[in-house]
Amino acid sequence: MASGINKIHQPGTCSGSKAARSSSAEERSQEMHVKMCKKIAQLTKVIYALNTKNDEHEASIQALREAHEEEIQHILAETRETILQCKSKAEEEQVLRKRIQALEIAVEHHKRLKEEALAELTLCKKQVEEREPRTEAKQAQTVLSTNTVDTNADFENKLLHLNRQSDGLLNECKASRRANLDKNIILDEKYNVEGQTLINEMKNLKRENQRATEEYAQKTSKLQASYEREKEDLKNAMKQSGIETKKNCQQREMEQRKSSEAEEGFLLQQVKKLEADLEEKSQKINERKKHSQKLKERIQVEYETAIPISAYKSANYQFFRIWGRRGLLNIILSQILCKHSSSFREEFKRKSECELKQLEKDKEVLTGKLQKSSYEVNQVAQLKQILDQQANNFKESLKKHNLQSNKEKEKLLQDLQNTIKENQKDKLQLEASHQKVLKMLEKSKNQELKAEERLKKEFNETFKIQHQSHRLEIQTLEEKAKKELHDELEQIQKQQTLLLGIMSYTSKLHALRESRSEDTHLISCVQDKLSEREEIIKQLAVRFHFIYIYVFWNLLEGSFECFTLLQTDSFHSVQEYFEKYMFPYQLPTNRCFHIHNFLFPQEGRKFQHSLLANTESYRNRSFSFNPNTGCLTPSMKTTVEVPSRVVSVPNLASYAKSFLSCDLRSKRSAPQITKSTSLDRSPGCLRVGSPSAQPSDSSAATRYLTILQ
Repeated sequence: MASGINKIHQPGTCSGSKAARSSSAEERSQEMHVKMCKKIAQLTKVIYALNTKNDEHEASIQALREAHEEEIQHILAETRETILQCKSKAEEEQVLRKRIQALEIAVEHHKRLKEEALAELTLCKKQVEEREPRTEAKQAQTVLSTNTVDTNADFENKLLHLNRQSDGLLNECKASRRANLDKNIILDEKYNVEGQTLINEMKNLKRENQRATEEYAQKTSKLQASYEREKEDLKNAMKQSGIETKKNCQQREMEQRKSSEAEEGFLLQQVKKLEADLEEKSQKINERKKHSQKLKERIQVEYETAIPISAYKSANYQFFRIWGRRGLLNIILSQILCKHSSSFREEFKRKSECELKQLEKDKEVLTGKLQKSSYEVNQVAQLKQILDQQANNFKESLKKHNLQSNKEKEKLLQDLQNTIKENQKDKLQLEASHQKVLKMLEKSKNQELKAEERLKKEFNETFKIQHQSHRLEIQTLEEKAKKELHDELEQIQKQQTLLLGIMSYTSKLHALRESRSEDTHLISCVQDKLSEREEIIKQLAVRFHFIYIYVFWNLLEGSFECFTLLQTDSFHSVQEYFEKYMFPYQLPTNRCFHIHNFLFPQEGRKFQHSLLANTESYRNRSFSFNPNTGCLTPSMKTTVEVPSRVVSVPNLASYAKSFLSCDLRSKRSAPQITKSTSLDRSPGCLRVGSPSAQPSDSSAATRYLTILQ
């Protein structure tokens, strides 16, 4: 019965234990699922945070790139502006060069005009110089023409022609002088105006060049200052941006490191927790394995000791064993009862009954335990299978999680390394681009400085060359102008001297004309007087011829000494008379010489030779240009006053005077013979009609009368 009851109650107990264990396993699996979900959520959060940080980092890098591109575009725009300014300056320089070329062309045109004017002046000078020898030759011919009375008309015509030519030359000289003066004034005004314009233009060009150089220097200094400021600002900004990027990268790296370290610590903690859970679970599994092994050993021992049919059979086997032990105990009790007294029998019965009850209870407990143990064995087997599956699953999940975590770590590390590499690459690119930009800026700055220096050098060289050329041109123009002015002044002085000479020559011609008219009048008077005196001499000669015979021997006997004295005095008086009143080229007539030889037979030849020498000397003097006596200048000659002698015969003297006065009055109507005034310049011949000549004539006549007496 007991066995039947046990058989009826056995499956209920096994199903309850299985349900409890399955519920506990489900709870554990749910807890593990919740934990895995939490870990997956945490990992997704970490991945999302890393992605957001990576996006922020990429956005910051993109912003830096855009800022860098904007700075590069700004720098390129500034360089374009500087290039345009340089081009505009080059165009201004070209305009200035064109203007300078135009000024040079104007200067060349001015030079050409000046050369043409100088050529005209030289032609005028040459014409004047060519005319001067002609005029001089003509003047010399006119001066040297010593024609006689027959050529006086030709000489007058030539003089008139020369006067006309001289007047024409004077007019031409005056006109040329006026034209030259006008041209000189116009040229001086032009030169002054053009020189002032050129000087003003040079001053303006110098001012413009100075202004341009100052503006260029100011602009270059401003550009250099702005460029240096911008460069410093860029350097500072780049340094600050680099420092900020470095700081941000370092902060991000630190944050990433901290976050990665925190995540790694959290993951390590989780791994440690999981490892602790795994260890606990592995310990529990080991304990359960040990317990299961013990149970297995017990079962094996029980199976070895009992019939290994089933658990019920083992229980029956234990029951029969207990009953066998009970039989043994009954045998032992019987033996004890036999040995001991009957008192102990009741106690032993009680004890045996208690033991039987206890054994029954133990049997029931053992049967329950056997049932529980079998159920537990089944549960343990199931749990073992479940645990093995869970362990395998957990191991697989751990492996997967470890692989995922390792992959994620590797990905994160690769991402970090990639980000670090990208940051480094970006830094290197930024530094390289910055260096390139700096190099480009330095190159552009160097090129600009070189271009500025080259332009400054070219501008300074061109300005110096132009300035020197302008200075040289101005100096040459000034020297040429000075030379031309000096030459023109010399020419003007020469022309003035020529004009003064011509004026003096014309004045001399006028004086010569006046003197010639006076000389012609005087010559006519002298010729009249000579004709009268010739007649008087003829009459006197006739008278002397008749008287001389009568008186000759008386005079020779009485006064030889007086005769000699009279000879000397008469010789001197006759010589003075010929020197005063006769022309130097005109020889005395035959009658005069006959009279002279008749009066003075011993000194006739000497007097003739002296007169010939005097005439030749006077002729030579007449053609000389000395201002002494005998030249063309009508200078007065001092007349030697001859002392009057005492007339011994007053009747003869009065007779001679009356005779002379009658002869002179009768011969006043004689024709006048015109002779050249340029041949006789003695003051005696010019002043024949003067009252100083009459006493000499009267004194000579009285002398001859005294001699005759």
